[in-house]
Amino acid sequence: MFSNYHFYHFLTLFLAFKIDYSIGLNFCEQSYRPFFSFRIIGGSDVDTGVNWMSKLISYGDDHQGILCGATVIDNYWLLTAAHCALQLQKRSFIYVRKPSNNKEYTFPVREAYVHSGYNNQTADNDIALLKISSDLSTLGIKPVCLVNDDSQIRKEYKNGVVIGYGLTLGEDTSGGPKLVNSQTLQSTSVPIIPDAECVKTWRFLSLLSVKITNSQICAGSFLHGTAPGDSGGPLLIRKTDGEYVQIGITSYGADGLDGVVDQGKFPGVYTRVSKYVPWIETVIGKSSKTRSSTSSSSTSHFPLFPIFCLLLALLR
Repeated sequence: MFSNYHFYHFLTLFLAFKIDYSIGLNFCEQSYRPFFSFRIIGGSDVDTGVNWMSKLISYGDDHQGILCGATVIDNYWLLTAAHCALQLQKRSFIYVRKPSNNKEYTFPVREAYVHSGYNNQTADNDIALLKISSDLSTLGIKPVCLVNDDSQIRKEYKNGVVIGYGLTLGEDTSGGPKLVNSQTLQSTSVPIIPDAECVKTWRFLSLLSVKITNSQICAGSFLHGTAPGDSGGPLLIRKTDGEYVQIGITSYGADGLDGVVDQGKFPGVYTRVSKYVPWIETVIGKSSKTRSSTSSSSTSHFPLFPIFCLLLALLR
């Protein structure tokens, strides 16, 4: 188990391995029919559907890749974590799957917009937008569903779904648990932890150094949650009508195997998407009017050249 001092880590993984700029966000308050039904930790393979889910891989000069998740929220735009966008390289790509045959397509990332309030020590405002030049709707990919206010849906539904390409639990030679690479997209159900409970838990785990805000959501349980490589991917709620709503972005969790195995005791933390809908609309709206890299007061724009790679931040 952990000592009295705990690290928290961003769930990022190194792997060896005619233009329309209108806003097309898919809000669940609007009419929408899902076209899909849906290991992470403790889950199962996802063979079809969820085609708004993508891989974000940035390759360095050493040909090593940094893996994150991202979700399609507009024909040209994807949502991810800020700490994933800050690791973009000259060769950063989005990988998506076509709904009709699940064939994988690759598109270079052209622009990245990181929330200017992002704090790499506290993980506040861990959200970013990525832009590609190709229209994903031509592949039949629809945006994931968002909401302007998630308070009602969080009252109604107590469990969520996480999905990603990150590490999963395997066994070592002695039969003990270890993290292993996953070759497939995986998902699992996770209980959403009440805000007050998560605030109290993280204050205890971090000796008062971690403050969970109302712009964050906690989720997870024993053998169910996210792992390294799942950063930037979605926390979703599946409504009774089958519709999936993205309410969170995978941000960070407790470091070490114990923190991955039991995310009820060591809650996973997610950026609360609904709090950032105005920011998302502002960024996409401004980009639709100009191809320049002008930044707004609430947005930082990062050109695609090598910048620092942040994996761990120590909270004391």
